[in-house]
Amino acid sequence: MSAEADLLAGHLTLRLGGEPAIACERPMVGQAMMRRLTEGRRAALLPDLIGTVFALGAAAQRSTARRAVAAAFDLHDAEPAAASDRLLVALATAREHLQRFALDLPSRVPLAGMAQPDAGWLRDAPLQGLPARPEGQAATLLRSASASLPVWLERRVLGLPAQEWLQRWQAAPEAWLDEWSAQRDHPLAAWLRGVRSAARAVTLPCRPLPLLAAGEPGLRTLAASLAADPDFAEQPLWQGLAAETGPWTRHGRSVDSAEATDGLSLWQRLGARLADLVQLSLGGSLACGALTLAPGEGIAWTEMSRGLLVHWVRLEDGPQAPDTARAAAYRVLAPTEWNFHPHGALAEALRSRRLDATQARLAAAALDPCIHFDIAEEPAHA
Repeated sequence: MSAEADLLAGHLTLRLGGEPAIACERPMVGQAMMRRLTEGRRAALLPDLIGTVFALGAAAQRSTARRAVAAAFDLHDAEPAAASDRLLVALATAREHLQRFALDLPSRVPLAGMAQPDAGWLRDAPLQGLPARPEGQAATLLRSASASLPVWLERRVLGLPAQEWLQRWQAAPEAWLDEWSAQRDHPLAAWLRGVRSAARAVTLPCRPLPLLAAGEPGLRTLAASLAADPDFAEQPLWQGLAAETGPWTRHGRSVDSAEATDGLSLWQRLGARLADLVQLSLGGSLACGALTLAPGEGIAWTEMSRGLLVHWVRLEDGPQAPDTARAAAYRVLAPTEWNFHPHGALAEALRSRRLDATQARLAAAALDPCIHFDIAEEPAHA
C-alpha cells in the first residue's frame, strides 16, 4: 500500500494506561471524506466508486453499496442474481481469511526465534482469480472455485476433511484448536502453537452486536442514528453501549444477556476465524440484505471477514430515476469502528493496564482492524 493510501486508510493507536485508550483515525469513514466521495454523485456510480476506495473487502463493500442504492429506489435482486452475489461475497471472505492467516497475523504478531512464515502455500488456492462482479460467465467461475475450495483446504491446510474439522470444532472449540495446531505440520498451525499460551490467557468480555436479530426495528433505529449524526459511523453504539462483531459473533452465538456478559479468549476468537473459513468452504453463507426505509432512502448489510458491514444512503429530492438520481448523504459503518470503539472491551482492558504490550498486540490482531496499528505505553502515575 502506498503512503497516500495508508494516509487515507487511517491509523489505530492503542495506549496502555492512556486516555483515550484507543485512538482511531479513519478518514475513509469520516463525514468529510464521505461527503467528498458521495454527495452529489450519481447514485448508480457509487458501488464501483466505493468498491475501489475500500480496497480491503472490496467485494463486500461493492455488493453492500449496490444493494443500499437499489433499496433507495425500492428495487431488489431476483433470486438467481442474489445467489451469485452471496456466493461471490462468501468466497471473497474466505480468501480474506486465508490472507489473514498467511500474511497479516504472522506479520502483526511475529514469533520470537521464528523466521517469517512462508506464505507459499497460499499461491495455488482456488480463490486467487475471483471475478470482481458475479454477472455473466463469472457465475460459472464462482461455482468452480466453490467446488474446489474444500478439497484444497483438506489437502493444503487442514489435513482432514473440512466437515470433520468443523464438527470437531463445534464439539469442543478450544480443545480441538489445541489438538489440531499441536499435531498439524503447517505454517498456520505453527503460528497458532506459538501464540497459544498468550491467546488462551487473555479473555475479553464479548457483547455481540445484535443488529440482525433485532430485525427491521433495529435496522430502522440504526439508520436513524446514521442519518442524524454524521459522526455516528466513527464511534457507533448499540442502545448506548459498545458492541462487537466478527466471525466469533455469528454461526450460532446467541445474543441473550448471559452470552453478552461471558468473556471470550483470544484463542476462541482466532479459532472462530478458521472455523468461519471452513464453514464457508462447505457452502455456508453470510447474512446479507437490504431494506427500503422510505422513498429515496435505503440501508444494506453484509457479513464480511471482519464482521458486519452496513451502508446507508439517502438520495437528493426530486425525480428518483436509477440512472440519474444523485446521493444527498451516504454512510459506511464498518466492523473496525465497533471492535475498536474507545469504550469497548479492548479499550477497557488497555485503560486498566490488564494487558501488556505483547498481549495488546495479539488482542488487536485477533480483533482484526482493517488499518495499521501500534502500541503506546503511557507512564504509570503514582
